Amino acid sequence: MPICHSHNLSARSRERERPYGLRLRLPAGDTFESVLGKDWSALRWFSSESQRDHALVEITGKHPFSRVGDRPTYVVERVFRDADGNVVNEEEAAAG
Repeated sequence: MPICHSHNLSARSRERERPYGLRLRLPAGDTFESVLGKDWSALRWFSSESQRDHALVEITGKHPFSRVGDRPTYVVERVFRDADGNVVNEEEAAAG
């Protein structure tokens, strides 16, 4: 059967195009744990380190419509995909 819409192909084939990522988690004891769960995390992928670093500044910075004193509470880690496609924490890879 032919593929009608090529953009619906597995995202796996595009993983190599976006090897630089950010992993977002909640800090221990965050009140959103009751909504999202203790093990909640999200990965965001980018084509270049500069795109990722720009997103990191955006994510951790003050939101334009936040109240005075509000700050994002994400724990943000820089990650990348290794040659096998595994997600690797940059700080751990540099240390070990």
